[in-house]
Amino acid sequence: MKNICREFSPTCTKMSQSPIKTILIPSLLTAGVVFGLSVTAVTNYNTLPSSEMPQELALKEQYRNIAVRNIGLCILGSALSGLLVAGGIRSIQNSHKKAKQKQDSMSGLIAEFLSTRPE
Repeated sequence: MKNICREFSPTCTKMSQSPIKTILIPSLLTAGVVFGLSVTAVTNYNTLPSSEMPQELALKEQYRNIAVRNIGLCILGSALSGLLVAGGIRSIQNSHKKAKQKQDSMSGLIAEFLSTRPE
C-alpha cells in the first residue's frame, strides 16, 4: 500500500522533499512578486523641473518622505505575504500527514480484523 501511495500520489512525494523546495522557494517568490508589484504601483512617475527653486526642494523632500513610507509598506506587505504562503504550505502538509496517518491506522485495523475473522 505504501508503494502505491508513493507512485501515484503527488502529496506523498511532495512531503518527502526538502523544506527549501516546498516552503522557502514559493514564499520567497511570492514575497518578491508582491514587493515588485507594490513598488511599481506606488512609484510616483512625476518628474520635477530641472531648476532647483526653494519650493521645488521642499516638494522633493515631501516626495522623499512619502516614498520612504510607501517602500516600508511594500516591504511589510511582501514579508507578510511570504509568511502567509509558508504558513499555508505547512498547514496543507500537516493535514496531508494526518490523513495519511489516519489511513494507515485504518488499514492496520482492517488487516487485523480480517486476520482474526474465522473462516
